[in-house]
Amino acid sequence: MKKLLLWFTPGLIIGILLIIGGVKAIEKTSTNEYCQSCHIHPAADMSWKRSVHYETQSGYRVACVECHLPPEGHGYLIQKAKTGLRDLWSHWTKDSASFDWNDRRRLEVARGYTYESSCIKCHENLFPMKLTKAGEDAHLYYKQTKKTPDLHCINCHLNAGHYIEGYTHGSNKTFGATSSAPKEVFKEPAVVNEFKSFTEKIPNSSVAFNMIAIPGGTFKIGSPEEEPFRASDEGPVKDVEISPFFMAEIEVSWDEYLAFYAQTAAEGRSSDTEGIRAKTPERTDAISGATPPYGQPDQGWGMGTRPAISFSFHAAETYCRWLS
Repeated sequence: MKKLLLWFTPGLIIGILLIIGGVKAIEKTSTNEYCQSCHIHPAADMSWKRSVHYETQSGYRVACVECHLPPEGHGYLIQKAKTGLRDLWSHWTKDSASFDWNDRRRLEVARGYTYESSCIKCHENLFPMKLTKAGEDAHLYYKQTKKTPDLHCINCHLNAGHYIEGYTHGSNKTFGATSSAPKEVFKEPAVVNEFKSFTEKIPNSSVAFNMIAIPGGTFKIGSPEEEPFRASDEGPVKDVEISPFFMAEIEVSWDEYLAFYAQTAAEGRSSDTEGIRAKTPERTDAISGATPPYGQPDQGWGMGTRPAISFSFHAAETYCRWLS
């Protein structure tokens, strides 16, 4: 036992010292000063100090590694080791004066040195109260589009970490340019000449969904008086006749609702407001489009073909009027 302790105790102490030393080394090599000891690029340093990540509204100053390394739990240590070895090699073998900063901050290059997971870690809510209409559209597109290497936050926010003179803020069109093969855009809705299930198409979009023909019939509503535990307001039993109608095969999806949002949400009003009011004179509310979302509209469940949630009864009713 004593012999075991004689070997175990020094090993334990050495292990603890290595862990403490490793943590301290990670902290030391993650400071801005340490980064700049290898990355001797005054232009990059000055552009960082002029960016929105340096003088933030909260007073917090974003560090180099918070954008140029992924968050902990997302391969942080592996990427830190790979990046560190690469940077050390470049520092020892290359002249810092030969570094072309203007070329390296191009979007195509910057995507390889900025981690989207780091953006999302800090910016959890993509729909803050003061977000512009253009920002809402871009973020909704980002949420519902399948992630690809080209779909990155800095497509629109390239100047967030480093100030760029004369930079024009991007838009969801920047995302759209990097999407996969284009889908068919429907010009007209489906033509229905008979009572049978069909596929509806939303004009000016690539969204389609199945409509099921539900035959009419008669059924009884209410509970008979002899039914056990019957309440007095559950009767009398009446025959109810239902005419044939169409019903969507599944719940309204985010793809469907966002097609509506994209076509009507400008300033919260539809361009055809007067036409809608003329057809429905009893409506006094001038808002005919979708109101902007506050907070993550899908609550983290996902968009695309998943059911649309988190909007008001008025928004749902307006969507049905628009779709009809």
